[in-house]
Amino acid sequence: MLHLLHPSLPRAAALDPYRVRHHVLVAAASVITLTLLLGNGVSTALAVAAEQAEESSQPAPQLFVTAPEGAVAEAVAPAAAASLSAATDGATGEVPADETPAAEADALDAAAPSARPEFTIDVRPPVMYPVGSGAPVGSPFGPRDRACGACSTQHQGVDWNPGRGTPIVAMADGVVSKVVTSGSTLGVYLIIDHVVNGQAISSVYGHMENGSLTLRVGDEVRVGDQVGRVGSTGVTTAPHLHFELRIGGSAINPLPWLAANGAQ
Repeated sequence: MLHLLHPSLPRAAALDPYRVRHHVLVAAASVITLTLLLGNGVSTALAVAAEQAEESSQPAPQLFVTAPEGAVAEAVAPAAAASLSAATDGATGEVPADETPAAEADALDAAAPSARPEFTIDVRPPVMYPVGSGAPVGSPFGPRDRACGACSTQHQGVDWNPGRGTPIVAMADGVVSKVVTSGSTLGVYLIIDHVVNGQAISSVYGHMENGSLTLRVGDEVRVGDQVGRVGSTGVTTAPHLHFELRIGGSAINPLPWLAANGAQ
């Protein structure tokens, strides 16, 4: 056993066994002490390393400080200016017409809503008064005194006196069936054929102003479309609209029929 520690120890043990034993014990004690010291040191080092690793894995505390009012704007302004400068022409400092920044283009679009197409709904009543419901009546339907030498005593329509040049509109949707511009006692006039509430009926508009009738036979019109203007053509004593309604070729009183069909 001793020769494992040193080759000369067996011989020394034979010469002085007590002294050798003493040295061996001292050496053994030293080895044990050193071993213990080294073991504690390694354990301590490992513990310290583990603690440091654990501390490094924890998120470091952060400190948030509110920026003074206006500081953010001051910080962003240079960046925005730099971005705008990069988009401008280096020689003139102006933004090229075809390279307007997207944000500026969006702002221009938002500021110009009039460029967007308008959407409208055209809602009209089925039947309308040709010159409005409030126009004064100059001569009603039926028998009357002769107003002039060529005037009739059996009036086939109603005369409205809204004033010269007043627009005249179609009574209802229909198709133009007759247009006369001269040589008639009714002067410049037209006839429109309609179907109202399943009933075929024709409307006549007489004494219109010269040049105000621009429709032709076969033209389609909508209720409320302008067909001419109030005039004094033909046999008449003053500007007015002579309006007739005919069913099967026979004239009827326009006023009760218009009221019964909800004219507006």
